[in-house]
Amino acid sequence: MKTGQIITVVDIGSTKVSCCIAKITGDENFSILGVGYCACTGVKSGIIFNVNSVSESIVKAIEGAEKSAELNVKSVFVSVSGRYISSRILNARLDIGGRIIKQKDIVNLLFRGVPCHDTDEVIHSIPLVFEIDDLKCLVEPVGMVANTLKASLSIVTVPKTQLDNIVVSLSKCYLEVAGIIYGGYASGLYVLEGSQRSDNVIVIDFGGGVTSVNFFYKGTFCHSEVIPLGGQNITNDIAYGLNVSVANAERLKTLYGAAFVSWTDDKDIIMVPVIEEDSFISLKQMSKSELNRIIQPRVEEILKLVKDRIDNSPFKNEFSNEVIITGGGSLLTGIREFTAEFLKKNVKMKRMENIPYSFGIPIDNSFATLLGMIRSEIISDKFSISKSENEKQENKNSFWKKIMKLVENNL
Repeated sequence: MKTGQIITVVDIGSTKVSCCIAKITGDENFSILGVGYCACTGVKSGIIFNVNSVSESIVKAIEGAEKSAELNVKSVFVSVSGRYISSRILNARLDIGGRIIKQKDIVNLLFRGVPCHDTDEVIHSIPLVFEIDDLKCLVEPVGMVANTLKASLSIVTVPKTQLDNIVVSLSKCYLEVAGIIYGGYASGLYVLEGSQRSDNVIVIDFGGGVTSVNFFYKGTFCHSEVIPLGGQNITNDIAYGLNVSVANAERLKTLYGAAFVSWTDDKDIIMVPVIEEDSFISLKQMSKSELNRIIQPRVEEILKLVKDRIDNSPFKNEFSNEVIITGGGSLLTGIREFTAEFLKKNVKMKRMENIPYSFGIPIDNSFATLLGMIRSEIISDKFSISKSENEKQENKNSFWKKIMKLVENNL
């Protein structure tokens, strides 16, 4: 991305669709021109199950961002997440034949050397380490002579049907897809800064429908685990447990909820709009402890699964204490302290304090994926393994041609 260029990113989440229009202002810096968001009911655990509903939410989110930015959007970068995201490490090999390694050899190794499947699509191929004739090489090997070039790659794949439904949803809004980014990867890119990029850090993204555990090895994304539980599950628990509407349950969670029951909760009284017979709503008094006794077990369940994924990860020994939490769920009162106690690790949370309110819309942790997507596109040209725009398009052509046929058949 060049300074002055404008980029639009869209995050299709399980609870809302959000959009951000930004202008690149310099080295990893950008200014927000417009933000928009809309509640979304057509996604569950990151998977689209109602294309029309999602398209309507996308339109409203885009229109909100366009209005504040005074721009018209034609193409967007979109995030993808969900329980069926797969992350793994693969070893790729390319015969060079004793000549000088060229940039196109790196491209071939990263993408064309990765085995493809009929049901999945590779959206990220990130090198962790290169090898030249069995000798490790931590820097880009372009210009060096070799017989064979190898690399350990962090691969992220998504079911093709999931990508198809995302593209169809956007096409119904007359939007082109400029690129697709894994949400967990994007969130981590945004929250990691300074010295953290030289450390081994786990970034936990507490989303609405899923919670992702993302491993960054010295600032490089290397693995992700997805747990199909998130903030929406907590909201549903409150709605069922207190017999309130989902909307009121979300409000109660936001205003009064906490990750655990404290000793003062019995003394704090809140008013709860309980649904009576014939849909009649009456206000009832209850203590915050009743609310938080519903929230705490679900938080414990999510954190237990997070701990299991970390403990069973092949990277367990390399990732010891450094954990950062983000996502909308990280705004729950006490979640940082509870996570630190549960995982027995040093847990930090990066708040979006340096991001100004954009036309009345507060930018909080629930926008981490959006901001990370912008940063991803800014720094992509600076990665040693970056491809030129022509090479990028060449790699996408076969997939997008199939997608466009699919779109044409659905419009």
